Amino acid sequence: TDSWNFRVRPGVEKIVFGHPGWRLGFYQEALNSYEVFKEMKTQGRLPKSLRFQVSIPTSVSALPPRCFPTPGDLEKVRPGYIDAVRAEVAAMLQHIPANELAIQWDCSTELQDAYGLVKGLEPEGMVERNLNQIHALSKDLPDEVFLGFHLCFGTLGGWPRFEPASMDKAVELANAFIAGSGRRVDWMHIPVLNRSDDEYYEALSDLKPQKARIFLGMIHNMETFEVRLAAARKYIKDFGVAAYCGFGRRPKGDLPEILREHFAALDLMRR
Repeated sequence: TDSWNFRVRPGVEKIVFGHPGWRLGFYQEALNSYEVFKEMKTQGRLPKSLRFQVSIPTSVSALPPRCFPTPGDLEKVRPGYIDAVRAEVAAMLQHIPANELAIQWDCSTELQDAYGLVKGLEPEGMVERNLNQIHALSKDLPDEVFLGFHLCFGTLGGWPRFEPASMDKAVELANAFIAGSGRRVDWMHIPVLNRSDDEYYEALSDLKPQKARIFLGMIHNMETFEVRLAAARKYIKDFGVAAYCGFGRRPKGDLPEILREHFAALDLMRR
């Protein structure tokens, strides 16, 4: 499986990740990929306006309770992870122009928590216990950097890991992150199940995106895409569409079909 259990050594009060700026690996991977990205832009194979996106899990999603079952350990590990992520993004900005960079915080455990599916966590205080990390990670990003969020139903063991009856808690979490990030949010991605009933979509009318662009992750099960699109449009008029998640656990051979589905979705959006 992809799940391990860890504990903090007794007597240790705070975990600090050494070698700030590259210890987690996000900086190295981003810089290697950016060099390819930059060359493709130079060759005219990518539009000059295109941004380089780096997607990073938040501290809550990278360090979920199921992996640190000992009480008190998460409070010792998560602050160090936040510091390390901030250092890695700062290192990226030494090589990637801020006006070319887009950062996305990936939030899976947060969405499970919103729907009451994290063992040991009560519904009360859900927003507060997930929001502080968002503010800490986001508030000092340069204004030229685009910032977005991906809320995730999870793909570990197959997508979706859970199927809520409504989008209400996803909307609540999205509103909290947009309002509390400490800076402008440029996009918010919310996954959508293979559902077309009003009860599922009606909470979208409560979204408060401010300046953020909303993307609904509904490019899947394409035989029902058009009816799901119509259902969503009853409650939100201005939004884009996307896949439900990243492609990390999809076989490489699936990519051509995934791209065809995106083009098909675009055609249906324009009708």
